[in-house]
Amino acid sequence: MGWFTVPADEPPADARGALVRVVGGQARTAGAGVYLTARYLLTCAHVVNTALGRRPLSHPDPGDVRLEVAFPALSPAPAVPARLVVWVAPRAADRAGPAPDGALEWAGDLAVLELDGPPPAPVRALPWADLATGQEVRTWYGGGQPFTYADVRVGACDGSVGYLDGQLSGAAVEEGYSGGPLWSLRDAAAVGLMMGRITAPGGAFSAQHTVRRSWGISRQAIEAELLRAGAGGLLPPDRRRGAAAFSDDSGLRDMLAGPVQALLGVPAERAAHATALGAELGLRTPADGSAPTVEELVTVLYTERRALPTLSESVARTVTDGGARAELDRLLALGRMVEEGGLLSVGEHRKLLAKLTDLTCRDPGLLPRAAAAALQFMTLPAPLHGARLSASAVPAALRALETWPGDCTSVPNETPRLPALVRVVEYVAAEVGGLPGEVLREWSTRVAQRLGVHPSALDERRADAARWAARTASAGTCVLVELSRHTDDPPDRYRCSLWRVRDDGTAARAGPGDDRPLDGAGIARLVRAVASGAEGPGQGVPMVAVAVGPDGLQLPVDEWDGAEPGELYPAPLGEDFLVVLRCPQVRRHSRTALHDLSRRWEARRRTGPLIADEQVTSDRELMGMLKTTHRDQGSVVVHGPPKHRALLLNVCLFMGVPIVLWDREAVDHRQAARLEPSRPSGPLEELPERIRHFRVRAHMDPAQAARPALVWEDAGLPLPDELRLADPGAGAQG
Repeated sequence: MGWFTVPADEPPADARGALVRVVGGQARTAGAGVYLTARYLLTCAHVVNTALGRRPLSHPDPGDVRLEVAFPALSPAPAVPARLVVWVAPRAADRAGPAPDGALEWAGDLAVLELDGPPPAPVRALPWADLATGQEVRTWYGGGQPFTYADVRVGACDGSVGYLDGQLSGAAVEEGYSGGPLWSLRDAAAVGLMMGRITAPGGAFSAQHTVRRSWGISRQAIEAELLRAGAGGLLPPDRRRGAAAFSDDSGLRDMLAGPVQALLGVPAERAAHATALGAELGLRTPADGSAPTVEELVTVLYTERRALPTLSESVARTVTDGGARAELDRLLALGRMVEEGGLLSVGEHRKLLAKLTDLTCRDPGLLPRAAAAALQFMTLPAPLHGARLSASAVPAALRALETWPGDCTSVPNETPRLPALVRVVEYVAAEVGGLPGEVLREWSTRVAQRLGVHPSALDERRADAARWAARTASAGTCVLVELSRHTDDPPDRYRCSLWRVRDDGTAARAGPGDDRPLDGAGIARLVRAVASGAEGPGQGVPMVAVAVGPDGLQLPVDEWDGAEPGELYPAPLGEDFLVVLRCPQVRRHSRTALHDLSRRWEARRRTGPLIADEQVTSDRELMGMLKTTHRDQGSVVVHGPPKHRALLLNVCLFMGVPIVLWDREAVDHRQAARLEPSRPSGPLEELPERIRHFRVRAHMDPAQAARPALVWEDAGLPLPDELRLADPGAGAQG
């Protein structure tokens, strides 16, 4: 790069500067690891198992455990704690299932650790490149001593595994090397992780035995495994791709040189901005007053991650006239074709990553929820497909959103469109509110200004986000229904009381004043008249919350036909309304029920649903889980045969679980997959609407046998008994 150089006081030029020592029992070295980014480290799962005193190839996730780690080449400081956040279990190489003890090869076997605090100041993330046959690579013992290096050659590589052969001189790969980076001497980049060694069988040595052969996992395979685990963004791409593209694309290089020359043609100004750029990228720049050539600056913009947006951030502060702004816009437009460019500057990315990681730790469902609402007409990137996101997966989600297309709405004066990422940030800001929301809005304002986005485009999306944040599960009318029976009532007939919830949260009695028992069709027509009559223009689908006793939880209320005589088509309630159940009677047998419901309702978005499948063998086991490991669980999906399911459902309601989903027609656990089209693990606030869609499709397709039932106990909605006490003499009201 010429004018830009790597600082001499940086960590060692090889991988030892990012080498991590994983400490096991009695302060022994269990293995090695490598620093990735921020507070994240990568090692092998079997190294974690060894440090914890487990069998090396033990398959089960050890959970939220802490280990001691150190940076032996950088700091003499004692080991510091790190928490396990991503687990990719060792598995058999040739089939599904755990890897057998004593295996010579296996797959998976990765673990991501998160430091409690920042890493030592000199540490820097390594560049990475793809592993390939013929590379000369070096690896180190986890203790980090310089003399422990072992040089090996990649004898064969299938894209996932590389077989490494060492010469008979020098150090050999032994225990304690696993998890360390494989450093390509020619590429000056990490190309994989050391995994294991292939040892000769016991007994007398033979010339036919394999000698000094080990194996490692490639960067390509690590990327794929982490992506499946939701943490793909932690590993950088192959550094050679941007450099190769640059050498082959002189046309784009020349086009970049144009706006750079126009904006920074004065050497002194170019030197000032280039010096600031080098500081952000961690590159050394001369202090002799010289300036880089335009070509040298363009090379850095093309090959260094986030260099182009970082330079534009610096230049944007000095732009004062329309001509300079036009050149900056041209530079940014060209930057979208630069693979290493990225959307955000180094500083913008650092601030947003820190903020989103912190918010995700508090509410794992926040970012998927906001992204689904902000980008509702787009297919979300893979890291955001689930209902919740781990903190370690935030970098992957952020990287994916940076590449997503901008807003599709019209913009004033042909100004740039608002990037999808900024729109998602606006929705996150609106959802969290308060000071964190203000910080995020200030961030997005600055990014939009740098990119040249018209203020009205940002204001429009900010208003959309505010309206979304003010939503409830149903953005439309909410009708409360109570079904009850007297002992002498005819079978299959119920007395029905209705209330319509006003916009201010209060409820008004609705429907006829008589109390005669009605069949399902009569109740459906009554509910339909009240719910449809109160529906205003532009509102969402009305919610119908039906309070029943324990014996009414299996009633097919959603299938009751509300069509009037003479109507051409049936009108099942569950197709036109968000039909959910409530059952407060069970909770009244628990003295802590009200507190439990409130606590779980507030925490409902923090975790995905608890799946009560065949592994939950009894109601007592489920109760124990809801008292301990799932004390704040807000949603449960119940599977199994009817009697078993009824027991588990009763426990959920007794323990104050506000959201419970089950298939009332399921006869055993084998039907569990029938509910999957409703995406029980998807964004929680949209679950009632997804269930409505499911019911519509099921009515159209007789082969769809599942009949989902949903308890949705909104802690903010009044109960029928409370409404009667508030207005015992209320009659029919409009």
